Amino acid sequence: MRKCLVPSAKCEVRSLLYRWSHYAPRTPHPAPRTSAGFSLLELAVVIFILILAAALVAPGFSRSFGQLRLKAATRDLAALFRFARTQAVSSQGVLEVVLDRHTNTYWLQGPDWNIGGPSGSDQGAAEQNLEQPRQAQMVQARMRPFPAGVTLKSVVLDTGPLREDERGSIAFYPQGSSTGGEVVVSDEKGRGFKIVVDPSVGLVRIEAGPAA
Repeated sequence: MRKCLVPSAKCEVRSLLYRWSHYAPRTPHPAPRTSAGFSLLELAVVIFILILAAALVAPGFSRSFGQLRLKAATRDLAALFRFARTQAVSSQGVLEVVLDRHTNTYWLQGPDWNIGGPSGSDQGAAEQNLEQPRQAQMVQARMRPFPAGVTLKSVVLDTGPLREDERGSIAFYPQGSSTGGEVVVSDEKGRGFKIVVDPSVGLVRIEAGPAA
């Protein structure tokens, strides 16, 4: 500390303050605080929140998945109808989409040749339909089952509605027409889609709505 040239009261006070600050004990700097991690209570709260969120999200996810499955099954059947019409016109033959309510399956069949689906996945998986006379035997493509929870709720053909244990078909002709019909595909929640096949021109459309 610089000494005062002229002694005064101000100099004395300054000298006392200097000595006090020099000899006074210094407060140590606080050590940095380290993280002690999560407590048991905090972990329990986080787990509870995760369980609650999963319980709220799961039903909505299940409903969405069920609707997607129903839509996919409906579109696949409608695509097979359209494919049958296109192939009937191009090959100048008669093709049928067979609907079996008893086994909840459907398939495409035509005279004396294998029928592949729109993706060709059914090619080569054929078997003879022995119920027909030998001179009119049909080569039947692999059966296509509906996914779990999806069923043929109702089938109305030109001959009338099919019972739950019956099998019927919608035929497509070389000029593009068909025998026509209405097929309702439904799930276990009662949701459904109707596939309508026009008899005059063979066009196929899907109508949304509750199952019949």
